Amino acid sequence: MDQGTCKEWDTVKLRSYNGGLVGPIIEVRPGDTLHVHLKNQLPPEPRPPTPDPNVPHGFNVTNLHTHGLHVSPAGNSDNVLLAFGPQQEFEYEIKVPTDHPAGTYWYHAHKHGSVAIQVSSGMVGALIVRGDIDELPAIKAAQERIFVFEQIPYALIDDPYVPGTKANMIETYQVFIPDRWELSGRRTLINGEFIPTFKMRPGEVQRWRFIHGGTMEALRLKLVRESDARSVMMQHQIAHDGITSGRLDSVMETEMFPGYRVDIMVKADQRPDTYLLIDEASPPERALNGRAETRKVLARVVVEGQSVQMSLPDEQALAALVPLTPILNEELTGTQEVKFDVDLSVNPPRFLINGKPYDPNAPPRRLVLGKVEEWIVSSSRVQGHPFHIHVNPFQVMMSNGKHIWKDTLFVGANQSVRLRTRYERYVGKFVMHCHILDHEDLGMMELQEIVPPDSGGGGHHHQH
Repeated sequence: MDQGTCKEWDTVKLRSYNGGLVGPIIEVRPGDTLHVHLKNQLPPEPRPPTPDPNVPHGFNVTNLHTHGLHVSPAGNSDNVLLAFGPQQEFEYEIKVPTDHPAGTYWYHAHKHGSVAIQVSSGMVGALIVRGDIDELPAIKAAQERIFVFEQIPYALIDDPYVPGTKANMIETYQVFIPDRWELSGRRTLINGEFIPTFKMRPGEVQRWRFIHGGTMEALRLKLVRESDARSVMMQHQIAHDGITSGRLDSVMETEMFPGYRVDIMVKADQRPDTYLLIDEASPPERALNGRAETRKVLARVVVEGQSVQMSLPDEQALAALVPLTPILNEELTGTQEVKFDVDLSVNPPRFLINGKPYDPNAPPRRLVLGKVEEWIVSSSRVQGHPFHIHVNPFQVMMSNGKHIWKDTLFVGANQSVRLRTRYERYVGKFVMHCHILDHEDLGMMELQEIVPPDSGGGGHHHQH
């Protein structure tokens, strides 16, 4: 790659939305109903179904998950327990509540057994909820950019669909073995592009929406001057996982794991220059598979042209837009416990939550509508795992005493975190899982069900 001219390329054969490396941007407003017509045009399944739900299977069977939306998990809404085979169609109808937080969300395939293969092929897209924060003058004036980060770990293999030919495909979970991505020398793509160039004017403020739609590595996003890597453009974080924090948290780097979204404001220096958006090296304990990750350049940011005078948003104005109220000790009504573990004593390893692999027929963890609970989530000493739960976001206390609301949180090896959540508005079955998606497909997932208060699921029950 040299100044935007492509020297080499691979022709790939991947599962995708509408034929692209990243799906279309979907925009909704609170109170809207989102209609998505899903047409599965993937080829027929080459292999018969498997009796074990936790082995990779059903690569051409799919569905849709609106990651982070506070919507119903039932019926034809955000129901990941539905699945559609080749040549089947389905109409999703997702009612976005009138008080839904405005922010950055995303959508992706979520059929257990094939989530990692479909997401890492590019079956992901940005889902933006427009609303109050978009109307703040300093944000409205800022150019908005959406960054969907993806890692696409294809390999040249014998094409199972056209015998006797080879193609660049993802048809096996071998590509997810730790170190394979690092050894491949491939890079994280932004909106399906390799090292794109973005432009800013001197003094300009832009709003960037970061979405980690990838599967293969942790991202530590940093903007450094190309001529001097010690000179950093600050990032001012205003939202996490779609939820406005009410603050302008100024950081030198933004750490992201699969499933995370972070909204930042950036303000260019007054002098023209070129910056690099880099993914800083990650030590093993903050890397995705417990193996160190090297530093990589992801994009160029060229500051040039006529200088402008623009200001960052005002913290007081942001504080007025915080959509969720903090959960106090006295509100808590119970505790839930989640332990992520990998059993390496068997081959292949078993991926477990609270000692058990995912069982679609096991009774779900019962959560009672209206209750407020603390979740204690831990990872075993093998490696860390990003905890993700559908429907209701959770509150995280940060080490600096501030809190943020999220729906996905990395819990490091041998670490334990306390999260707080309210079960609001919706009943039904959904899932909680590790967002290293091959771990989820291999069993690191658990069924949940929110039930009405009078249905016999109440009380201070502890689940182990």
